Amino acid sequence: MKIYTIKMTFVFVAIVISTYLGSLMSHLKLGNSIYFAALFQLCVFLLLNYYVSKGSSKNPNSQIRRIMIASMLRMFIILIFLIITMFNQPKTNIPWTVAYSLFFLLYLIFDISKKNANLRPHLKAPDENGNN
Repeated sequence: MKIYTIKMTFVFVAIVISTYLGSLMSHLKLGNSIYFAALFQLCVFLLLNYYVSKGSSKNPNSQIRRIMIASMLRMFIILIFLIITMFNQPKTNIPWTVAYSLFFLLYLIFDISKKNANLRPHLKAPDENGNN
């Protein structure tokens, strides 16, 4: 959990720096709300990962249920935030929405790669000779 938090924070910093540099070079005005949106997404991913990791790992069905609930909550929370922002800020435009969606995809790719590495922890990686 601690390593996951550190890695997600690194992803957040990379997203913020690349967004700042991208908006600076392209002269796009995304506003400060895009950085808050990136921080919000970071918090959602960290909280839902905490929810999944603190679940009962003894029962695989319970763990799968927690993962599925977390995935659905993540999607709905991110979409609700996007919809509320679009209604509250009429200046929210297509570049802001595209950046917000890219943030979500980057966080999701990182989260999926973490889960993919832990799919079969009981299997050992084959050694160089091909013997297991």
